Amino acid sequence: MSVFSKLKGFLSRHRNKFLIGGVLITGTVFLARYTRKSLRDWQEKETREFFDRTRKQNHFESINRTCNETVINLSSSLLDKIYETINTDQTIEKLKQNPENKLEIWVELKNQVFIKAACVVYSLVMLVITLKLQLNIIGGYLYKDPTSVPAEMQQKYLSICQNFLNAGIEKLAKIIEAEVDKLLKNIDLKKQMKLSDLEAIFWSLQSSLDARQDNPISQLRKYIFETDPPSSPDIYTSMLRDTADLLESEEVKFLVIHQINTGFVLLGDQLSEFFNQNEPPSGEQFQNPFTNKKPLAKLVPILNGLLSKQSLPHNLTNHLITNEKLQTLCANVYESLLG
Repeated sequence: MSVFSKLKGFLSRHRNKFLIGGVLITGTVFLARYTRKSLRDWQEKETREFFDRTRKQNHFESINRTCNETVINLSSSLLDKIYETINTDQTIEKLKQNPENKLEIWVELKNQVFIKAACVVYSLVMLVITLKLQLNIIGGYLYKDPTSVPAEMQQKYLSICQNFLNAGIEKLAKIIEAEVDKLLKNIDLKKQMKLSDLEAIFWSLQSSLDARQDNPISQLRKYIFETDPPSSPDIYTSMLRDTADLLESEEVKFLVIHQINTGFVLLGDQLSEFFNQNEPPSGEQFQNPFTNKKPLAKLVPILNGLLSKQSLPHNLTNHLITNEKLQTLCANVYESLLG
C-alpha cells in the first residue's frame, strides 16, 4: 500500500475528528476576536463614562463654590434687613437715656431680642436652601447647554430672592412677633432662667409658628415668590417652576425644619458658655451650665450680642453651606436636570 493510500485512509478514518477540531479552532479564533472587541468597547465606554463623571463632578463643585460665595454675600444683606426691621440698637439707645418708662422699654427689648433670634435662624435657613437650589438648577441647564442660560437670565432668576429680602423678612418678623408676645407675656425680667428654660421658649415658638396657617415652612414658596410662575414653555419659566415645585416638596420642607432645629441648637450651645461665667468657685465641683440660673434681664443683652454677624449668623451660615444633607439634595437636583 502506497503512502498516499495510507494517508487517504487515515484522513477518512479521522474525518469527523478533523471536522470537529476545525470547528473548535475556528470558533476559538472568532471568540477571541469577539472578546478582544468587547473588551475594547467596554474599556472605551468606561473611559468615556469616567471622563463624563469627572466633568460633571468638576462642574458641580464649581457651581457650589460659586453658590457658597453668593450665599455669604447675600446673607450679609439679609442680616442688615433683619437688623433694620428689628432695631434693638435703637431700643438700647432709649434705655441709655434713662427714661421714666424704663421698665416698659426693657420689656420691648426683651421681646425684640427673641423675635430677632428666631428671625435670624428661620430666614438664613430659608434663604440658603433656596439659593443653593437655584444655583444647582442653573448648573444643570448650563451643563447640558452652556448657552441656554445667559448671564442676564441668571441675574433675573436669582433676583427672585430679593422679594424675600424685602417683603418676606417683614412678613416673617410680624408673625414671629405675634407668637413671641404671647409666649413672653408672663415671663418677668427678674425671673431666674436655666438654659433649658430658654430652649423651651424657642421650642414653643417653633411649635406655635408651625400651627399657624401662614407658617413660614409650609408657605415657603409664597415667601420667595411674589406671584406664581407663568405657564410659558421657555427655559426661564421652566427654572421658576422647578424652583417653586421644589420649595413645595416634602423633602425640602423636612430639610428646612431640620436645619431650623439645628440653628436653635447652635444658639443654645453658644448661650451655654455664658451660664458658667462669674459663678463663685466651689472647690473642685463642676459647674453644670444646664442647672445654673441667671435672671432674664442679664440674658437679654447676651442673646442680642450673639446675633451679631460674626457670631450665630456666621456659624449657622457655615453649617448650612457645608451640610451633607443639603449637599445631597443639591446633587440630586443637579443630576435630575441632566436627563
